[in-house]
Amino acid sequence: MEIKTKQNERGPIIAAVLALIVLGLGSLFLTWQSIKHQRAVVEEHMVLSGRVIVRGVEANLVRIMRSLRNNPALSQLFPSLAQELFQEITASGEVLFVALYAPGGQLLLASSHGDEEMENLLPRGAFDALDQLGHWHGMTLFGQKQALVIGLQARPGVASVCGLTPPGQGANRGPGHQGGHGMRHGRNRDHLGGLGPADDAPGPEVPLYFVAGLNAEKNLAQFHLYRRAALLQTGYVFLAAVVLWSLAFAYLRRRDQASRVGRMERFQSKLLDNMPDGLVTLGPDGEIMAANGSARALLAPVTPTKNADAEPPPPPYGVLAGRNWAEFPFADLRGGTEWKQYEYQGRRLEMLCVPFQDPQPPDEDDEDVYEERLILIRDRTKLKSLEDDLAEARRLAAIGSLAAGVAHEVRNPLSSLRGFAQFFADKFKGNKPYDDYAGTMVQEADRLNRVVTDLLFLARPRRLDPVKMDLAEMAASLERLMRFDLEHKRVRPGLDLEARTVLADPDALKQVLLNLVTNALDAMPEENGEVRIISRSEPDGVWVSVEDNGPGIPEQDREQAMEPFFTSKRKGTGLGLAIVNNIMRAHRGRAVIEDSPEGGAAVRLFFPHGPTPTDQDHEQQ
Repeated sequence: MEIKTKQNERGPIIAAVLALIVLGLGSLFLTWQSIKHQRAVVEEHMVLSGRVIVRGVEANLVRIMRSLRNNPALSQLFPSLAQELFQEITASGEVLFVALYAPGGQLLLASSHGDEEMENLLPRGAFDALDQLGHWHGMTLFGQKQALVIGLQARPGVASVCGLTPPGQGANRGPGHQGGHGMRHGRNRDHLGGLGPADDAPGPEVPLYFVAGLNAEKNLAQFHLYRRAALLQTGYVFLAAVVLWSLAFAYLRRRDQASRVGRMERFQSKLLDNMPDGLVTLGPDGEIMAANGSARALLAPVTPTKNADAEPPPPPYGVLAGRNWAEFPFADLRGGTEWKQYEYQGRRLEMLCVPFQDPQPPDEDDEDVYEERLILIRDRTKLKSLEDDLAEARRLAAIGSLAAGVAHEVRNPLSSLRGFAQFFADKFKGNKPYDDYAGTMVQEADRLNRVVTDLLFLARPRRLDPVKMDLAEMAASLERLMRFDLEHKRVRPGLDLEARTVLADPDALKQVLLNLVTNALDAMPEENGEVRIISRSEPDGVWVSVEDNGPGIPEQDREQAMEPFFTSKRKGTGLGLAIVNNIMRAHRGRAVIEDSPEGGAAVRLFFPHGPTPTDQDHEQQ
């Protein structure tokens, strides 16, 4: 069955998707900021280390030059000592190179021999920054290695202390300090001024720049490890978020499916509980595992209804679950394709057994082993009543055809015969035995006329005008009508009226009670007879019973007692109870023959509270 999914259930899914996107973007942004900050920290650390190294080189150069100034003959050793200092600093590999530059990028001193490489190592903008700011740093590639180049402007007085002057300013120096003496051989020698004490009137001091290149491989390797760890951590968090989102999405889908299954179960439960047919599930051992409301109403009502035409009783019902199917009179029901009918508590039930799966192969005892079974139960009481009504209508149609012919062919000559019999009865009055013969002819003609009248009454539907009848008044009228018959049979009438009124047609009710009391009188003993009219009220109608203390009606005769022309009396016509049954069917009630508590017969009549058939209903019948 298709069930519509609620639109508001998509809201959590959309919110989860948006949350996942926001979480991913936020994680990427934070990771990028963290990597950027870590790179800045690494560079700042290397810059501080480089500045310390550069200031240390500067201090060592000043110390060497001061030690040489006292002995002018040793001043020529300054370039060699400076180079040894630079090479000693770069020997560990942590510092790739150390150099000293003049303004304009002119190389004065360097730790390596690649003059061209050293002169072109720094960009032009680096010297501008050194002139303006006094410091500069940047990343470059030196000898296939990443290097952080740090440049600082020498402190004032360093050039004069070291005796370094740019070209063109060495003419005023002391003897032995000719220009062209420098740290390098070859092309860079001309870039150095002389060494020696400063003149008494020195010119303006030229700024110098110390440049050092730090090996950034280790620091960058650690940074790359950090970056890799940060990216992996971000990926892990994002993956965990995806997994959690997938689980949440699966949970929402599972919850939606569970909700749909729950709605389906509630729907099926409501459907099964409210379906008109009963449904019972049996276990392998015949134990009732489940039963719907209709099955409980049909098989386990708390107060079984006595009216087969009524609806199944309302709740509460008895308990079926846990009982065994063998407790019921239809325990022999097995799987098959044919419906079987059973009488149970006054109702006609139709059942079908459907196994959940084919029976297993027979066991050693040659008995089929059944798994769970499904029992379908239909209430066919009304249908049986309609079938009986149809059969009764067909019989009555045949009787009506016969009655019409009898009424036409018999009543006219019968009237003539009775008239002549009455004439001879009056003529031979007092003349025995002729007056007895004539009287017998009159009585038999009257009895035959009553038979024809009963046939016409039985075969022809009559109009009913139901009203609320007072049963006490009806019983009193009936007692007055049959007073001589009651006195002749010495029968005591009795009343037990719990229900004071009944919805019935006055003439039809009187005819029914008259026929039943007449039958009771015919079956009464000569003395100590008793006929009682009893009424009881129920939610769906009123029961009116006529009971006696006669011999009763045998069990085997009760089913046929309501059929026309069936009688066990010598002079009976077999139409009295048939007329009673016909009148009760016209009231949409029923007549039931039972045993009286006094040992005789009890005919119980049920008059429903609902409407009785109209004239149109009679015409259709």
